[in-house]
Amino acid sequence: MPCHTHAAHDPAWCIQQTDFAGSSLKAYEGLFAQGAPGLHIRGSLEEPIADAPQGLRYWRTPGNVTAEVFREARSKFGTYLPGIYGSHPILNNELVNLPWFLWLVPEIDGSALDADSDAVAEHERTLDLRDNTLVRALTWRTPGGARVSLLYERFVSMDAGARGVRLCVQRLTIDTDRATDVTVRAGIDADVTTNGYDHFKRVDLAAEGERVRCAVQTDLGDRVEIESILLAPHAAEAHAEGRRGWSEARAQVTPGTPLVIEKRTTVTTSRDAPDGGGTGELLEAFAGAGFDDLHRAHADAWRAKWAHADVRIQGDDRAQLAVRTSIAHLLRTLPHASDRVAIDAKGYAGEAYWGRFFWDTEMYLLPFYLYTDPAGARALADFRIHSLEGAQRNAHKLGLPGAKYAWESDQLGDECCPNWQYADHEVHITSDVVYGLAHVARATGDDSYLDTHAACVLFDAARYWTARVSVRPGDDHPSILGVMGPDEYTPIADNNAYTNRLASFALEAAADAAARTGQCRDEARTWRELGRTLPIHRRADGLVLQSDAFDRLPLADFDGRWKDRTRPFASQAPQEYLYRTQCLKQADVLMLMWLFDSEFSIEDQRTAWRYYEPRTTHDSSLSAAIHSMMACRLGLNEEAWRFWEEACAIDLDGGAAEGIHIAACGAVWQMVVFGFAGMRSAMEDEVLTLDPRLPAGWTTLEFPLVWRGTSVQVRVTKDGVELRHSGAASLSARVAGELREIPAGGVGRWATGGTTAP
Repeated sequence: MPCHTHAAHDPAWCIQQTDFAGSSLKAYEGLFAQGAPGLHIRGSLEEPIADAPQGLRYWRTPGNVTAEVFREARSKFGTYLPGIYGSHPILNNELVNLPWFLWLVPEIDGSALDADSDAVAEHERTLDLRDNTLVRALTWRTPGGARVSLLYERFVSMDAGARGVRLCVQRLTIDTDRATDVTVRAGIDADVTTNGYDHFKRVDLAAEGERVRCAVQTDLGDRVEIESILLAPHAAEAHAEGRRGWSEARAQVTPGTPLVIEKRTTVTTSRDAPDGGGTGELLEAFAGAGFDDLHRAHADAWRAKWAHADVRIQGDDRAQLAVRTSIAHLLRTLPHASDRVAIDAKGYAGEAYWGRFFWDTEMYLLPFYLYTDPAGARALADFRIHSLEGAQRNAHKLGLPGAKYAWESDQLGDECCPNWQYADHEVHITSDVVYGLAHVARATGDDSYLDTHAACVLFDAARYWTARVSVRPGDDHPSILGVMGPDEYTPIADNNAYTNRLASFALEAAADAAARTGQCRDEARTWRELGRTLPIHRRADGLVLQSDAFDRLPLADFDGRWKDRTRPFASQAPQEYLYRTQCLKQADVLMLMWLFDSEFSIEDQRTAWRYYEPRTTHDSSLSAAIHSMMACRLGLNEEAWRFWEEACAIDLDGGAAEGIHIAACGAVWQMVVFGFAGMRSAMEDEVLTLDPRLPAGWTTLEFPLVWRGTSVQVRVTKDGVELRHSGAASLSARVAGELREIPAGGVGRWATGGTTAP
């Protein structure tokens, strides 16, 4: 299974890098991010990059994130532990980039390995998605004329991670065409910054023999300890200089007898259980196992994850690789239930979004886990319950009761967004959280979840909305004023349709929970009435208005201002122009209609598509997916495919330099399952329902899912649909409008004959 050799590459599972010049290196660092619960690393090279120092101090200031131009840097190393945040004087709390421990460099003939050297050839790296193992192979002609073959392999152990241990394992194999003296250096570098800021109040280095230990104290009081051991045939010497420590071992390599070096690293924090052991003890615990033994257990852990998540597409290699890339990152980033964190917007692979949690959690990530790993989904949703106190603090700072969930949340739930437009006005996040909790209850069939676990969130969200609603003089209805909807280019709008409908949903959910539990009876009457009367405005022609008077704004001059369509519109038009014209960053009304399909006729949705899509810039990485799925629903096959291709290209084609777009990864899975397979979520239907329309080039689509506790295998071909389930009871399923009952443990087959889009 593992991709250990150059010949083992499987194009359906492996991503290859052969370009190491320019900005491509940084893009692959994000795309090749590795990790397991508790520890994630960017896919950097094993040697320092001469023209990319990692400890530069500079100021990153807040701005329009769509148009932000990031600091020029060829490479950015990254070590991230979910939950370890630092305090930035301008940007608020951000995930800390911790010391870099991948340093593993050979020196031959007085020269250290340098990927930029003309002496390096046949250089490629491969990330095997099956087990998240990164393999690097190259040939190096040294100054003394030796021809050296180097093979690097590394992984962050999923097996150890599942047991709460952060372990990274590296192996370097060196082969030469002549007897050659080799020195190998392996170390830890703490001279790193996060967005140009140093969060370390103290750095302690200890180096002895083959071991290097680095402990840092962050400015929020966390202590993180990293220890590496170099396993080499001969004794190693230790060195320390400034914030760097390393071990070095010397050996002679002869032709036909490769030198094999291993490096193992463990990481602990002051937040870990006191009986978990220190870094040295953890390294000793793995001392009896070799690289292959550790990798076998790691690969087995990944195999178990893929068994309930893999999507198989026949007829389209690009689509197959894109969906597996997305799923691999989704599997990598799911935290432990005990971690009390969610998945940050860059998938623990970069610093662009400061390691914070957005509405992505509920709308783009949660569905994948709900229908493949319900227990993992529950843990992700429970983060919002655990962080309720932070949401309460956010509301109280504004003089409001209840709970206002942060647009950009840290691990405690506090608002960290430095931009007032989003922090103060993009308030739909509170309702998105409630929607996500309700989705957990419906998708898992646990009807008590909202009442026994999430009621506190529902009630405080309803209290917030009750206070946030206004009644304007002369109006006969309440309004939610001064908000920013999902669009984000209409900043202080009144009665945003998405925000109003989701607020109604949250109010109704709280009233229902109150009725079931017998709590908050007086408040519940107000909540229900308010939820019933919040308006969604339409024009006379039936168009659902994004917000009051949105259609009275002037049209944006796309032709005049958007000269380079390869870059976002926001990078070529000033923000004040975005805010006063009809231009959308991403789906807003269409997002509303996607979530509440049964409330809008097909004609309503077509009208909205015709009006809003031409006005949408798709500047957001989240926009293409919703448009693809809506196009599937509306039978717009060419548009569905175009947006699918755009979504797949976001990270695969060089967009991961600042980190993976993890919400887009979740959206890729949704496009396959909800879009092309036509599955309706448990929020839309109590019966498993599919209405597939496969892209023309796809001959077969297969995927597993869990439907209200029952494991189901779905197979879609151009001729029909097959559902296999392992449940002890019969399963109701509807395919292409035909409802059937599949007996316990049985198979259902539908001959549709129309599942392929023209």
